[in-house]
Amino acid sequence: MKRILVAAAMLLPLSLHAQEVTYALPATAVTVKVEVRQESFFAGPYAAFAKRMLNMSVQDQDAVTTEITRVELLPRVEADTDAWYTCDQESTALLSLSAQGLVSMGNAAAPVSWRFLPGLRADFSGKGLTVPEKEAVETIYKEMPSDTGIMRVPVEHRILVEKTLEDKASDAADMILQVRKERLNIASGNTDASYSGESLRSALRELDRIEEEYMALFRGYSVVRSEEYSFDVLPSRKDKQHRYLVFRLTEDGPVSEGLKGVPYYLELQPEGTVPEEEPSDKRKSRGSVRYRIPRVCNVSFTRDGLRLLQARLPFYQLGTDATLYSTNR
Repeated sequence: MKRILVAAAMLLPLSLHAQEVTYALPATAVTVKVEVRQESFFAGPYAAFAKRMLNMSVQDQDAVTTEITRVELLPRVEADTDAWYTCDQESTALLSLSAQGLVSMGNAAAPVSWRFLPGLRADFSGKGLTVPEKEAVETIYKEMPSDTGIMRVPVEHRILVEKTLEDKASDAADMILQVRKERLNIASGNTDASYSGESLRSALRELDRIEEEYMALFRGYSVVRSEEYSFDVLPSRKDKQHRYLVFRLTEDGPVSEGLKGVPYYLELQPEGTVPEEEPSDKRKSRGSVRYRIPRVCNVSFTRDGLRLLQARLPFYQLGTDATLYSTNR
């Protein structure tokens, strides 16, 4: 009797007419909340010269990786729009067992899917400032009159030309080596300047900052962001497999539609058996109220068959529909 009273408490009265009450039986949906970490790596513009100029191996291609850092399963109860019933006013006393109060007649909120904001691009501006131009010597020939006629005389002409990417990388590498040499000189006291206490620490911190700024041009840098997403899953009694696609994890975050990305599923394994349905004439007898006893299921959140999270939850729409009779009938 206690199970019947608990189940009857979940009845959802929706509207009151002259002599009858229309209500819906409850259904259980699962909101899957996930936190996703996205790391965007931007290769340095001088990565191709890191091995030759600094004897270091670095990643030379941009890359984006996403991973799930937290998952939460939140069951919630809503009206089952496929299970509407009416009862006469004499039986509304049974509906007063509801501990949930009145529920407004309206569709449940549609699942909302958010994505990482697009447009994230590499930004190396202001790092490793170098002179954009260099002086080049160009030889030109001028024709000069002589006793024997006209002769061509070579003349050196100095002009400013824009530095190539390799020239800029060479300047940055020279700066890094110079900073390291200066740090070694200060740490060993091999310098004309006198450093001690806070002044020594400040000088070393500044050299570290300069080196890190120039190193980013070779080594690249990463941007890490975290976002929360929410997806709703409403199991159906018609689905015998009880395996539901929640989302696919892509570089841009989880998406609920499409064929790209790694799929994540919610899998249900019901416990026990469901009793047979009552005869239809008994279900519609005067002075009766329909109610549901939920069926407990083992719920697994999986990826590629690997179980990542497991819970044990009751699902009303997968359980038993029964009839409760009024004493006034």
